[in-house]
Amino acid sequence: MGKYPQGLDVAVDYNFYDAVFQRKSRRFGLGMEIDRGPLKYKSRHKPVSLSEVEEAILVWTGLGIKGINLSDFPPHVGLDLEMQFTSKTIPALGDVHRTELFYTNDEGTYMIKMHDKRPDDFKGLEGLSRDKRIDKIVELFRESKVKIHDGRADLPSKPPGIAAHNLWNVNKPGTSVFMPVTDLSACIINLLFFYMRPDHRFNFVDELHGMRPPGTKGWLEKGFLDESKRMPLIEAELRFANGYIAEQAFMGQNMVLSLQTLGLGGWLFSGFASMFMLGGTPFNRGLGFRFITPEIKGDTGNPNPVAVGKDDMFHAFCPPYYKDMGEAVEALNDLKWTNWESHKMPYKDP
Repeated sequence: MGKYPQGLDVAVDYNFYDAVFQRKSRRFGLGMEIDRGPLKYKSRHKPVSLSEVEEAILVWTGLGIKGINLSDFPPHVGLDLEMQFTSKTIPALGDVHRTELFYTNDEGTYMIKMHDKRPDDFKGLEGLSRDKRIDKIVELFRESKVKIHDGRADLPSKPPGIAAHNLWNVNKPGTSVFMPVTDLSACIINLLFFYMRPDHRFNFVDELHGMRPPGTKGWLEKGFLDESKRMPLIEAELRFANGYIAEQAFMGQNMVLSLQTLGLGGWLFSGFASMFMLGGTPFNRGLGFRFITPEIKGDTGNPNPVAVGKDDMFHAFCPPYYKDMGEAVEALNDLKWTNWESHKMPYKDP
């Protein structure tokens, strides 16, 4: 790969098992300093930022689009969970693909916008030679990269917005901070439909209000749901949320393995409080997300602001982006079944 640095050949040829077993968190970068204690040390070098090719490879191995899914379900049961047929480098429950990556470095703060993109062909990245694959990754990276603003994101620099042990080396000159954000609204709406399909007919109940139906009494009376298949709503939502938030961990693991192959330092951590990182406090602008405070009815509810989206870039299926949840659900269904109308589907050309 003559037009790329020689080290990229080493990265591409790196043994998978070596990457897994040699992977370590490498926290001390060029230009960094530990200013006290038995490990006190100051780097003699200036910070060095990632190159564009390094950023592109990290991002695209993290959660990039690579082709079309197999989607090898029995068509009569299970296939309708699929929101789309895009194959990415991480598994995604129901292929909703509502985890997006934001990142910041010395030059600016960016979103890698992929939720509105679909694969061009069936072979995808796996069908390309190594040179053309890197070319395509860089091309897709450039197409998907949206600049939010110049300079580093205004992220927390002290507790409670960030854990104290991360203060010395996070968001410092020369570093890149990658932050995945998952829209749980689309994910949960899609799963609620799936759990209420004829083969399931789960009866969700509200454990905060005497196990009553949460607005589904009419469906029970008409026999659309099975009263004996009770599922507590909070338990269900936690189960659903965990399934989708796992995408962030998959992405992180892909990226740290790529760090190892590229000979770069870095580490996987969750030291930021999400409300601060997304911009839900007056202390830091964060990523500049819009927040709303839910209306509290009775003696239960969440009085804290909730992130609902980044205007004109990435938002949840809920108000204020829709007039009510009915309109939001219709919008999600329209999006899903429009995806099914594509000619690029695995069952049409397996």
